[in-house]
Amino acid sequence: MKGLYLIAGYPDFETFSRAVEIAEAAGFDFIEVGIPFSDPVADGPFLTKAAQEAIKKGVSFERALDWMRSYKGSLKLYVMTYANVLWAMGLEKASKELEKVGVEGVIVADLPNSEHGFFKSNGFSLPLISFATPESRRKDIKELEKVNEGFIYFVSVRGTTGGRFNPDEETKEKILHLKNHCKVPVVLGFGISTKEDAEEALKLAHGFVIGTEAVRRLSSGIKDFESWCFEIGKV
Repeated sequence: MKGLYLIAGYPDFETFSRAVEIAEAAGFDFIEVGIPFSDPVADGPFLTKAAQEAIKKGVSFERALDWMRSYKGSLKLYVMTYANVLWAMGLEKASKELEKVGVEGVIVADLPNSEHGFFKSNGFSLPLISFATPESRRKDIKELEKVNEGFIYFVSVRGTTGGRFNPDEETKEKILHLKNHCKVPVVLGFGISTKEDAEEALKLAHGFVIGTEAVRRLSSGIKDFESWCFEIGKV
């Protein structure tokens, strides 16, 4: 599973749409569509700035939905957002609207795994992506073995997005344990930016998602993004 995180409507919807087309042509499997939020606690400085620019240009949950409704490509769509965004629309309504436009699952960056039940009991029916981190305890890892929807998103770098991909031995052991014991794929995120990083990620897990570097390349121009995309897509 090879994925890219892109912020909906960044730097504009025309360029964003072209970037998705390029990702598909380059061999990626899914897109994580970021809904820009005013207080993105999981994002590093670069993604935070990009999200703020998108918000200033009027990108909202509704406009992101409109884009997904119009999408005719073959990439799987996941959404990355924050709890307040979904809560503001209403959990049941948000889930139904996202399901209508073909979203496979939702990554709620500030929602602990333990709170998934609360969302489900309030009408959120789409798969919620579970997280693992280098700090996940043994009992947390054991709980993740029971997950039967979506995938496990392993945050491979401590801190916010944009760090360097260099998991220590203890983290690698946790990733490999989940890979060997989970019912769903394990996907690595945070810190992956180069072909070498992607190759290492695929040795450890079932897939990866690249965010900061993808958005950074796109901000440099569509040609830079395209050449980088095809390099990663060869992995």
